Amino acid sequence: MNRMISAALLLALPVASAQAKTIWSVASKPFLEARSSEPESDADLRATCFDGLVTVRIGGTIGVGKGAGEPVSAKIEGAGKSAKLQGVSMNTPDSEMTGGAELVTDLRLDSPAAEILFSGRAVKIVTPDQKTHSLFDADSAGAVKKFVKQCRG
Repeated sequence: MNRMISAALLLALPVASAQAKTIWSVASKPFLEARSSEPESDADLRATCFDGLVTVRIGGTIGVGKGAGEPVSAKIEGAGKSAKLQGVSMNTPDSEMTGGAELVTDLRLDSPAAEILFSGRAVKIVTPDQKTHSLFDADSAGAVKKFVKQCRG
């Protein structure tokens, strides 16, 4: 009996060895995040770029909407300019700990809103219920510049 099992294993071995290997690869997309160093905090901003389109998640710190996919908007101001962001409210990735909701939208990198958000200067978010929050600090310009450069390819 043992000889039969050994023979079966020996016959199966070459077949298993001949199978193609699985090759794994991971593509790197430009990513930008502004988050407080406080534990269990939501990000102020997260942006991911793909083919010149930027998915922006903003306002998790102050809360934008209820996080149930409902339409929401917020105004952003910076460098003497302003723009309105329109999107949907989604729970933040950390909402189980924070209860946070944020505005999620896609922007073209050359849009007025993206020019304000990715200027590297201070940006103020104003929600429809007049909650405000300032984004970016002295350290932001280098990170933002690198993100935009990677996004433009």
